[in-house]
Amino acid sequence: EATTTPRRAAFERDGFLLLRGFASREECAGMKQRMQDLIAQWDPEKTLAPVFATDEKEQLKHQASSDYFLDSADRIHFFLEAGATGEDGKLKKDLPKASALNKVGHGLHVVDETFKAYSHSDKVTSLVADLGWRDPVLPQSMYIFKQPKIGGEVTSHQDSCFLHTTPRPTCLGLWLSLDHATLENGCLWARPGSHLEPIRRLFVRNPEHFEKR
Repeated sequence: EATTTPRRAAFERDGFLLLRGFASREECAGMKQRMQDLIAQWDPEKTLAPVFATDEKEQLKHQASSDYFLDSADRIHFFLEAGATGEDGKLKKDLPKASALNKVGHGLHVVDETFKAYSHSDKVTSLVADLGWRDPVLPQSMYIFKQPKIGGEVTSHQDSCFLHTTPRPTCLGLWLSLDHATLENGCLWARPGSHLEPIRRLFVRNPEHFEKR
């Protein structure tokens, strides 16, 4: 049995682990620049990018019925903030596309060399192994924005509701702040010990939908 390290012990106790300076300034700058390049190449007129929602009812409306969302596992898809589109579903003319995005995902680690290099780096794989994971699979990656003056609240949730495994939950999320995250600009919140609570709900694919495609 592997030796329990101090950071693994803290992680297993609290359900989260804060590591300051995990990525270098150069790595963060490189990923930020690469995302700006991807946004510059994206033409919102050619893709009706859906709004990404975290509210339970809105999730069923936007993500649950969207092939654009479900087909993004090995591609780079763009998702808009609430309030960024007009009645026609297209991006508002007076809103710059870079200021309208909620996130970009979910296959950045698959098709983009910059994000693939970080996702599969020794520091990431070593951390995951240190926390006790064996033969992990990387199912998705995303670049999340915190836009000023637009967008909806990210409500409290459990990632294992959406990335569920059996016979026990094994979902592990790694969140890297590319800018300083503060209470004022949209930091990540976690409740110590909540990882020991049961999964409250499951987001399940409808097999009939995929049989008809």
